[in-house]
Amino acid sequence: MAGAQPGVHALQLKPVCVSDSLKKGIKFVKWDDDSTIVTPIILRTDPQGFFFYWTDQNKETELLDLSLVKDARCGRHAKAPKDPKLRELLDVGNIGRLEQRMITVVYGPDLVNISHLNLVAFQEEVAKEWTNEVFSLATNLLAQNMSRDAFLEKAYTKLKLQVTPEGRIPLKNIYRLFSADRKRVETALEACSLPSSRVEKANKAAKSEQSCGKAPPKHFHLHFIKQNKMFESVCYCFFVRCFGIGTI
Repeated sequence: MAGAQPGVHALQLKPVCVSDSLKKGIKFVKWDDDSTIVTPIILRTDPQGFFFYWTDQNKETELLDLSLVKDARCGRHAKAPKDPKLRELLDVGNIGRLEQRMITVVYGPDLVNISHLNLVAFQEEVAKEWTNEVFSLATNLLAQNMSRDAFLEKAYTKLKLQVTPEGRIPLKNIYRLFSADRKRVETALEACSLPSSRVEKANKAAKSEQSCGKAPPKHFHLHFIKQNKMFESVCYCFFVRCFGIGTI
């Protein structure tokens, strides 16, 4: 038909939009079927909608890639604790019905190998809002078909979310993120004057040389932060330049 429109127009694709409530974060209680321990957390989503992440009382951050989320359920469709003691712990303050405040996020690499993230909100409205928002972000077609620059920004966002209490990025997270080519990562870090395992080995060798009364070579005199294998920050443009993706 002459008046027919392509499917992409019929679907009315919308860009990823994260609401202020998800970016600001809110308190939830996290629980697991295999344990009777409940964990109070603060749940957030990054502004780009790449990750669902939470911080516990020990200031440790865990995150979940929203592209792995297969479903988000609340109310009677969510998982309920079977242990009566666990149910008592979750029914904090008796604010509304517990069943209506529960959220289950189903995630995994495929529809067979799946895991569940079980949460309890303090209000029924919050549970409904977060369930709808998370499902909308996870099923966004534009987010599922990102450009290579967006994937690079996603990798950078992941590094920024997994920082220490001092705001530093652990060096091990860099290697874990680009685990397929460790040598290339080391070369890129060195080219950006950032710490790497090769630099650490060189520094150790320099110290041993000094203990023997020999002067270390000049290329060991680099200004690195060597505390706990961490550095202050990684600029987005450095990774663009070193990994040859995108433009500066």
